[in-house]
Amino acid sequence: MNNYDFSTLNDKEFETLVKDLLNAKFGFELQDFKKGRDKGIDLRYSTSENDNSLVVQVKHYVNSKYANLKYGMINTELPKVKKLKPSRYIVVTSLELSPQEKDELKKELKPFILSSQDIIARNELNSYLSENKEIEKKYFKLWFSSINVFNSILNNAVEGRTRFLLEKIKRKLPFYVPTKKTDDANRILEKEKLLLITGQPGIGKTTLAEILLLDKAEKGYKIYQIENVRDAEDVFSPNPEQKQLFYFDDFLGANYLEIVNADKTETQLTNFIDRVRHSENKYLILTTRTVILNYANEKYEKISRASLKRDKFEIELTDYNDYQKALILYNHLYFNQISNDLYEIIIQERFYWNIIKHKNYTPRLIEFLVEKREIENLTPVEYKEIIINNLEYPKKIWKKSFENQISDLDRCLLFTLFSFEVEPKVEVLREAYKSRLNFEMKEYNLSISSNTFEKSIKILQNGFILSKIYSRDSNSQHFGFINPSLTDFLISYIEESYSTKKNIISSVLYIEQLAKFNPNKKIFILDEEFQRIIFNKIRNNELQSINKDKEYLTDDSNVIQCIRILINYCDSIDTDEVLLEYVQKIDLNSHFLFVYKDIMIMLEYANKKCFSFFKENFILIIEKVLKLIDDQSDAEVLVDLFYKYNDYDDYILDESKQEKISNMIEVIFESEKERTKNKLEESILDISEIEEANTKLQEFLDELHEFLLPDVELNFSVDEFYTEDWMDIVEENNNYNDDYEDDVLFNIGNDINPSYDIDDLFD
Repeated sequence: MNNYDFSTLNDKEFETLVKDLLNAKFGFELQDFKKGRDKGIDLRYSTSENDNSLVVQVKHYVNSKYANLKYGMINTELPKVKKLKPSRYIVVTSLELSPQEKDELKKELKPFILSSQDIIARNELNSYLSENKEIEKKYFKLWFSSINVFNSILNNAVEGRTRFLLEKIKRKLPFYVPTKKTDDANRILEKEKLLLITGQPGIGKTTLAEILLLDKAEKGYKIYQIENVRDAEDVFSPNPEQKQLFYFDDFLGANYLEIVNADKTETQLTNFIDRVRHSENKYLILTTRTVILNYANEKYEKISRASLKRDKFEIELTDYNDYQKALILYNHLYFNQISNDLYEIIIQERFYWNIIKHKNYTPRLIEFLVEKREIENLTPVEYKEIIINNLEYPKKIWKKSFENQISDLDRCLLFTLFSFEVEPKVEVLREAYKSRLNFEMKEYNLSISSNTFEKSIKILQNGFILSKIYSRDSNSQHFGFINPSLTDFLISYIEESYSTKKNIISSVLYIEQLAKFNPNKKIFILDEEFQRIIFNKIRNNELQSINKDKEYLTDDSNVIQCIRILINYCDSIDTDEVLLEYVQKIDLNSHFLFVYKDIMIMLEYANKKCFSFFKENFILIIEKVLKLIDDQSDAEVLVDLFYKYNDYDDYILDESKQEKISNMIEVIFESEKERTKNKLEESILDISEIEEANTKLQEFLDELHEFLLPDVELNFSVDEFYTEDWMDIVEENNNYNDDYEDDVLFNIGNDINPSYDIDDLFD
């Protein structure tokens, strides 16, 4: 039997649990009662003779004592009970009570308490739960908090990083409010093996993912929190009996370079997604911001083709109804134990309505507005003012503490940490901060002590930053921000301060620190002065790489990384001479598998000296590239490049060259066929769609053939889709909703508190 203390439930949830348990245990027909401030009724059963035939008083005392319960019952509740005159009065509490304490309470509350058995405490509630497993399972926040269940969950944390995550999720569990989206997301994950959660910052992407992780961990799945695809490949088990779930948070945000700019990784990600889809007992959950996913789908063909769109699951503010938004606010007020005087401000003139109806409401903002550390010393008037200001200007929620509570050097450390996309190891952060301090000393003639890093870390720890230790990573210490809202604030702060942006860029030590300033992300504007600073760092070889010792990185990898920055970041200045120096470092005899997109971009935008170099080596380069092209858009660029450097019509007069182009056409066609197959598997509802798909594929091939090799016969045959192969898939898609309509994982919507409206919630 589990021994719950019920601390993950707020008082309203505890009250509803009590109603369910008493109805199940004793066959009561108790109903919730809209209390009003002085009614003194939580639950009741009415008869024709007495509206208050049975009255139940529910007292949820978390981290409290019997003395407090006794005082409240005698001084607050007893006068109300005397007015109600119930035939029977039951007191239920989440406290543990001894027989002597029950007898004492019975004596104090006579004649309304008929028996000590009508004082129900924690032990009895746990006993009732053990007899009603369906009720226990219904209250998922209770279930997941069970010592037995959570120990089982932790046993499925494969390494320290994931264990750290699961323990953090448990601490956040009381605050969670499920919506219909929770079950929708779980159904997609079950059906597709892959779930991509998207949405705007602070809307609840990570929280939703974390709840799904708990469910899978409880069901015996090993959980892997990964920061790059290589991590996942290293631990992926080919054993179909091995249950595994891989979790990749903010995979196009904090890990942007790893996914779309690093060598190999774009292909690695898509290959890994395919591997998960076709492996038994394997799941993958990804989260990212909507705007970044849209950019990646537009710019990176392999990511767009990875069928992510069909598994895209977007959370929007409109997915939360007013009651759920109110419950998120209430949970944070309740579990943060906000003081009575501050709570009075929230309920005064129903101010909570101003909060939940505000256009800038997000769960993350609510989390910040009730953070005990931020509000414990405020007066009620100050607190209300802060709430209003932060709702109106949510990006400035860190402004006061950032500008007034830490020093300039502490802020320099925060800016340094901000410049990293992935939480850096302490050694990396220390070296990057040292580079920033050297800049400060040189630029502003500052005198800086030798232990500045340690002092700043101590000041910022737990207020602005968190330290994490991951056992899988040789117990190395990593640092990250305490809350994503701090990152949002710093973006706004840096963009509004020319000197701050300049100082960050001027002092970067690692090439990875420039990722936040990538113009393609549309976060920061890089004017000519900033471009020149970056250009000079590349020209003077001033930038190191965090990953320089990684075995999968080649010499070409670092060269390509510098070329990317020169092309993407420095388009307003003349970089031709330096670009040529780096281009000449590329081994033209190597295989371009992981950088062919970069090669094509270089060919497309080359001018002056680089153009001459590429023209001289064009055929050598392009024949390696065309072996790697697998989509129509790249083939079109290829032809344009031929006309820029050579002559495509002359090139395809040679039969051996025709064969190379024909092979490319076959690869592109097979890739399009695979895309079509994936779309059909997701959406096909009628077998007639197969014939239509075959027709469109033939039209695609004909157009491609006419464009690339007119008047030349292709040397491969086309296999069509056969209708008999698709009958089962059509039936499955048509039955999808029926199959999943009863598969409800969480206690959603009105099942939480069916009869409470928002005003009663805050009463």
